Amino acid sequence: MEVNIIDGNFICDRYRKLLRRNFGKDVGDKLELHPVEVGYLLLKGIVTLKDGDKTISFAEFIEKFSEKEGFLPYFFVYCDLRDRGRKAAPVENYIVANNIYLPVSERKKVFLKDLNEFFDEHGAFILAVVDEESEITYYRVYKPKMAGKTKGIDKKIEGYFAGDRVLTDDLEIFSRFFFGSEKDGMVALSILESLYMIEEGILTLNLSLNEFRAKAEAIESNFLERYEVYRDLREKGLVVKTGFKFGADFRVYEEIEDVSQLPHSKYLVSIVSNDGLNLQDISRAVRLAHSVRKKMVFTFKDGGWTYLCLERVKV
Repeated sequence: MEVNIIDGNFICDRYRKLLRRNFGKDVGDKLELHPVEVGYLLLKGIVTLKDGDKTISFAEFIEKFSEKEGFLPYFFVYCDLRDRGRKAAPVENYIVANNIYLPVSERKKVFLKDLNEFFDEHGAFILAVVDEESEITYYRVYKPKMAGKTKGIDKKIEGYFAGDRVLTDDLEIFSRFFFGSEKDGMVALSILESLYMIEEGILTLNLSLNEFRAKAEAIESNFLERYEVYRDLREKGLVVKTGFKFGADFRVYEEIEDVSQLPHSKYLVSIVSNDGLNLQDISRAVRLAHSVRKKMVFTFKDGGWTYLCLERVKV
C-alpha cells in the first residue's frame, strides 16, 4: 500500500485494510492520514511513503517529524495503544480510543489549570506520560467528589498558645471529634485546626483572633494558603489531618466514627502553585498514595479551590 505526500498531506487510496482498522479520514475518494498514523504504518512495514518519485524511509520520516514539539510522545502513545489492539484516532493534541488520552513527555511541566480545562472540555481522561526510555505510564485524571459526612461540633473548649501550636486539657476534642493528637493527658492542636475552631466559636484562647493569625503567619510562610484549603475541605464535611508523613499537605477522611478504630484516610491532598508540577513529582506522589491505599489529589486556586485526582491505571 502506497501513501503519497501531496501538498504536505499524506494521501492514499481507500484501502480496505486501513478502513477496517480505522486509519485516516475521508477526503473525496481518498484517505488522508495523520502523521502519527503514517509513522506507525511505516514502522510496521504496512505502507510505503512516496514524495514524488522518492521513497521515504521510516528513519527519514521520524527524523523530520521528531523536530516538531510533542510529536514523539504523541507517536509513542499512539503506537502503544495500537499495539494493544485499540483503534486509536489522533485528534489535535490528544488521542481517542477506548478513552481520551493526552500524551506528554516526562520532561514537560504540567499545569493543573491546563489539565482542569481539558477535563472541563472532555471529561475524565488518561494522561499518558512518556519517559526517557519511551516507556509509558498512564494516569486517570478526574474530579473527585470531596464530600464527607462530618457533622457540626457541639463543643466549647479553652486552650493556650505554646510555641507553634495550641494545647488544651479537653481530651474529648480528640477522642470524639479527632482534632489534634492526645499527648500525656493533653491534646496538642495544630495552628490550622486552632484557627478553624476559633473562627467557629469552639476554641477560646489567651490571644485575640488577629494576634493568633499574626503568630500563625510568622510560624508558617504559606499558612493562609494552607488554611484556605483546610477550611474548604472542612466545609465539605471532611476530616482533615496533616499529611506530612506521606509527603502531602493533608490526609483526608470522609468520616470518623471512632478514633480508637480509625479507617484509612481516603485522600492525600497536595497544594500546587501556578508554577506547575514536574511529572516525576506526580509519579512519586501517586505511587506513594497507592502504596498506602489512598488516592492522590492535587489542588490549585482558580477563583475557588479546584481538586484533581490522578490515579495510575492499566489500559
